[in-house]
Amino acid sequence: MAPDPLQQAWQAESSQPQMTVDTDRLLKSVHDSQARLRATILGRDIREVGTALVMVPLWIIMGYLLSLPWTWYLGVPASLWVAGFILIDRKRHPQRAVTADEPLVESAQESLRQVEHQIWLLRNVFWWYLLPSAVSISAFFAQVFWSTWRASPPTEGLETVIAVGCFIFIFAVLFGVYGFIYFINQQAVRLQLEPHRQELLRLLASLNEESADCVEGEYPFLTGPDLCVASPRRMVVAGLVAVAVVLATVSGILYLGHRVDEHFNPKKSPFAAVRWQQSQPEVKVGEEWFTLVSLDGLSASDIVEFSRRTYRDLWQKRFEEDLVDVLTGMGHRPGNTVRLVVTPIGSQETRTLEGVRMTRANRDAIWNAGRGRVRQAPVPSATHSSVHTGDADEPLTKLVVRLRSEKKLVGLAAMVMVDGRIVAAAADGERKIGSGVWVEAGDRWHLGGLTKPITATMIARLIESGRMKWSETVGERFPGATIHDDWMPVTVHQLLTDSAGAPASFSREIMLKKPALGPESTAARREAVLQVIAEKPVFPPGQRSAYSNVGYTIAGAMAEAATGERWEDLVRHEVYEPLKLADAGFGPPRSDDALLENPQGHLARSGVKVAFGDMTDNTFIMGPAGIAHMSLRDLCTFTTEHLRGESGMGQLLPADVYKRLHTIELNRYACGWLKKEPSAEIPHALYWHNGSNTMWYALAVFIPEKNMVVAVTSNDGDTENAEAAAWGIVKASIGLFGAGVSSTRDRIEALVDDAISGR
Repeated sequence: MAPDPLQQAWQAESSQPQMTVDTDRLLKSVHDSQARLRATILGRDIREVGTALVMVPLWIIMGYLLSLPWTWYLGVPASLWVAGFILIDRKRHPQRAVTADEPLVESAQESLRQVEHQIWLLRNVFWWYLLPSAVSISAFFAQVFWSTWRASPPTEGLETVIAVGCFIFIFAVLFGVYGFIYFINQQAVRLQLEPHRQELLRLLASLNEESADCVEGEYPFLTGPDLCVASPRRMVVAGLVAVAVVLATVSGILYLGHRVDEHFNPKKSPFAAVRWQQSQPEVKVGEEWFTLVSLDGLSASDIVEFSRRTYRDLWQKRFEEDLVDVLTGMGHRPGNTVRLVVTPIGSQETRTLEGVRMTRANRDAIWNAGRGRVRQAPVPSATHSSVHTGDADEPLTKLVVRLRSEKKLVGLAAMVMVDGRIVAAAADGERKIGSGVWVEAGDRWHLGGLTKPITATMIARLIESGRMKWSETVGERFPGATIHDDWMPVTVHQLLTDSAGAPASFSREIMLKKPALGPESTAARREAVLQVIAEKPVFPPGQRSAYSNVGYTIAGAMAEAATGERWEDLVRHEVYEPLKLADAGFGPPRSDDALLENPQGHLARSGVKVAFGDMTDNTFIMGPAGIAHMSLRDLCTFTTEHLRGESGMGQLLPADVYKRLHTIELNRYACGWLKKEPSAEIPHALYWHNGSNTMWYALAVFIPEKNMVVAVTSNDGDTENAEAAAWGIVKASIGLFGAGVSSTRDRIEALVDDAISGR
């Protein structure tokens, strides 16, 4: 946009009034100057439009990957506005090139028109270029600030000052950046475009034989700069108007967004108040306090676990104040009323409260009660066991400590129940290697394949209620699917006894899929099952028994197809809730690296044991075969139910059904249990099952003759040593507690030594 050639040409011709004007030279200078101006404008427009269009997908991708709020996406229409404005402006005000045969006066007039239009654009750059992005960015930071303030309001005056100061600083930086952009555009007008325009005006005046003074400072198309310079009050008013527009627009956007958010994510709760006993919510419904067991079929422990996994340090606040968001994130958006299963404080009775209303008044009461209340993050205990049974713990603790050290396991825990009562519990080792945080007997442990007897029990309950049949077949349950002929007659019972001919594991392609627990994993499970049953079984069904995760997954998918419910919901309804397994859930137990509320799984890599956090597990597609977790108490409670079941004392099923679940097929496997006959090592028949997802190990054993249950868990994927330690504990426990807990100290020492030495 530099006017030097035009200026030099004009001055050369006009410095001597008596000389004849070289119009050809002037015309060439006008043409060259206009060409440079057009090239500069074209380059600028290409950069601006290109940048704006590239920013649109980048903005969307960043918002999705970082889970940014909806105000972030206001940058998309802002970018499209800038690109559209420039393109429309070029259409309405084309940069026409003058032709060689065009008169000098018309060429100069065309150049003047283009220069004056660019002056107009840059003088108004705030309105068409800066304002749209300023509004979108301001709205984004305002919402982030407000959401952060609401989520964790400052509790001290200094915190408030710091928070407000950060907010002001961010907007000051934005104001400075936008002010600088506005300044350099006005500099371009003052130092480049305005001198160019003045030279064109003088040239036109001389060509028309008019005095340059007659046109000095006059604008044919717009108001000159002198008026602005001469009226500072006008500039102040314009600035105030601009600020008012930004504030009004941002406020309107936030208000509209708040109303939309209220519609799609209402702030409602069924509880009048919430308080906590560690991680167990106690809720007030009406005027009475209860321990929450489940909400609309979702167990309280799973809701809490999801909240902790998703919201980290703010999990309690989110559970209390944003329950609708939490439940929606779990794939269960609540209606205006919910069904609560609760236990009155101080009672063992379970009640079901139907049609409890979700109200804004409840949520506001919780929010108001929470203001000023400081929530402390739970501090992991340094004790070895949160379950104490007196002196009986001592021999088991000694055994667990020595076995964990001998087998070089990260963590090891065990519990023994006799006659349905805990007689001993012990734990030793770390929740995460190198953390110094001890495991506890009350921790939650991943069960791996020990999920299978849970799935078998759930399906047996569905059969008893008439929703399924032992004899129903794969072909009957998946009508219309492409099924290999050999799969058509395979029954549920064959799937649960590993005699269906199913492969041991899914393909690597399926195992690498990581659908979220819920509708996504249910759909992926059905798809994976249909792929398997479309192919020939690996051996003829019913002829032999062979370990299979796939068979149990098929059985789980059949239960889902029969009921229309998800496998995990069926397990909650049919097993967890009736047995009051408060610490039972799915996937690795919650264990944040900062808090280590529970153990983390470990796997050896290049000879070094590495911890894997609570997001690492087998694919949830194979959930029915291996993704449950429980505390030792819950695992013993579940196993005791099977121990009592055959004698008719079970809570979930009649005796004949339990006998069916425990009957070995083809000399190997029952419905989720294996049987070990009496031997010199263990002179009692026992039923057992173990499991591992390669990062954890778990074993459950029940011994009918002793009315005893033993459960052993480890957060170490060294299954060989973990299994050796587990069976050592089982063998010693039979001797220690099989005849009560009054064994002599010498006998205890001998049993412990035998277990450690493997005798």
